[in-house]
Amino acid sequence: MSSPHRGFEYRSLYENFSHLLDTGKDSRVPKDVSCSFSWILWMLWKNKNAFNFEGKEYEAEDTVTKCREESRRWTEVVATAKAETGNRNQRPRDGNIWIVPKSERVKCNIGISWSKVTCMSGLGWIVRNSEGETLLHSRRTINGVSSLLEARRLGLIWAAESMNSHKLQKVCFELEDYELVGSVNKPKAWPAFRAYGEELRDVLNKVTDWKVSSVKRVAK
Repeated sequence: MSSPHRGFEYRSLYENFSHLLDTGKDSRVPKDVSCSFSWILWMLWKNKNAFNFEGKEYEAEDTVTKCREESRRWTEVVATAKAETGNRNQRPRDGNIWIVPKSERVKCNIGISWSKVTCMSGLGWIVRNSEGETLLHSRRTINGVSSLLEARRLGLIWAAESMNSHKLQKVCFELEDYELVGSVNKPKAWPAFRAYGEELRDVLNKVTDWKVSSVKRVAK
């Protein structure tokens, strides 16, 4: 990667940011390098605060290594999430179709991916109306997730809290998990998941009128 004209130290912060963003679009720069720019900037900011307030110091080589590793993990999780949610507005060929909600409601489909190796989870949700039009969508990643079930629990909680935050109060939630859905809809039939059901209903009840269903991934 080339340095900017006059070097970084003689340019303004905005000029340096602009140079990094432009370099990130350069096809000659390896993707794993350009994707790590934002992580390096974030880690420098965190390290600066740690030094100012806690007196902690970090080796430059360790910081760069950590940034590139975090960037790689992020890229993997986002790629998985996109693969799961990218074509949900299309009608699947095998007959499993997405069913539109009633005219006064919206539908929130939740997608979850989880890596046993990294214990990272990719979460995503998309909200569509009765015309099949996308109204809202969002993605995020969470570290330290111990199981796929836990990832799905976190995904449903996050989606419900997001709907309440966006003032959507008539929502059909759909995700691929019959255990959690069963613990919410039929708690007596799922005694082993009673604690999950109670927690999820408390969060869902923040939405005035909600329904939650388990659907196959291809139907989303």
